[in-house]
Amino acid sequence: MMGGKNEIKEILGGIDAGKVLYDEPMSLHASLAVGGKADAMVFIENENQLVAVIRRLKENKKKYFAAGNLTNVIVKDSGYRGAILLMNGLKEVSCEKTNDDGGLIFAQAGARLAEVIELSAAEGFTGLEFCSGIPGSVGGAIWMNAGAYGREIKDVLEEVYILDATCNGKTIKRKEISFRYRKTDFAESTIVLSAKFKLKRGNQLKIKERINEILQWRQEKHPLDFPSAGSIFKNLPGQPAGKLIEERGLKGMTVGGAQVSLKHANFIVNSGKAKASDILNLIKLVQSKVEKETGVNLETEVVIIGED
Repeated sequence: MMGGKNEIKEILGGIDAGKVLYDEPMSLHASLAVGGKADAMVFIENENQLVAVIRRLKENKKKYFAAGNLTNVIVKDSGYRGAILLMNGLKEVSCEKTNDDGGLIFAQAGARLAEVIELSAAEGFTGLEFCSGIPGSVGGAIWMNAGAYGREIKDVLEEVYILDATCNGKTIKRKEISFRYRKTDFAESTIVLSAKFKLKRGNQLKIKERINEILQWRQEKHPLDFPSAGSIFKNLPGQPAGKLIEERGLKGMTVGGAQVSLKHANFIVNSGKAKASDILNLIKLVQSKVEKETGVNLETEVVIIGED
């Protein structure tokens, strides 16, 4: 009986799966530079290819996980028995002016947020500046309702084009979607394929000044010199996770090669040769310490996948 990469290689054979890497270490692709091997890593280039791959995997009862560029995903050291579908080939971004002197930015799920912000600024449209410096893709940002400075993706979203559980494409308007803090209430099987953002006409100079101001702030406050997955924990109302962690004296705490950042306590960085288990154990230690001393249960913002 076959298993692992050999089995999935046969499953994906005979269809247009594009570029596929088998038995691929996720540490080579994840922003935290940790993670075991996935049986397959499929680089998705278009919707038809995605549908063909998913249908074949479902027929053979194989797991799959769609990711933008693995900036907020931790794959366990034991790896992922299934296929990681990397959406970064879906990267088209365009702009359309509207009759009310505003604009619509169209972006596919694999496009980097930075590219979307750059285009909106170049066209003189305001509304997305708050996303400046947020790593990751459009699909991931929508899925987690990314936000900063009191604004969230839901505030500028016009509509989303998704692939549902039956592999059918569907356009969903903003008013049909329920959002929570760092969460969009899509079904787990939903895959975001593209979105449109509704923006207003603004002063181009002020837009660029605001973007630069936010980028500079992030450079000063965030540990950008080390591999990380961005904010590890969700903030609570009136209680920033980083502040709770710092007040417990946990800045600089280490497990193996993982460290609570000395620059920002809500970041865990790979300070050397960390394993995913180092990161995950440090997360548990931080959660335990904070809950013991404050009664607050810190919920992770990062997505954790893989075999136990």
